[in-house]
Amino acid sequence: MALARQRFLDAGGDPRHPPSGLNGDDYMTDAEREEALTIARSLFNDEYIKTYLQNKRQNNLQPQID
Repeated sequence: MALARQRFLDAGGDPRHPPSGLNGDDYMTDAEREEALTIARSLFNDEYIKTYLQNKRQNNLQPQID
């Protein structure tokens, strides 16, 4: 992941803000992305991931107040 971060910075990315994390905007190779997913899956079980995604969807549905 450090290599992907360095590629992001070399491309002019803001060091204070990470890229979106979307495929194509994460500066990761397919192999690096697979490795990151494997590590994440070993750290977080399916129920944790399901709950996280549900909470994220709920937060995205709520209006933003500035």
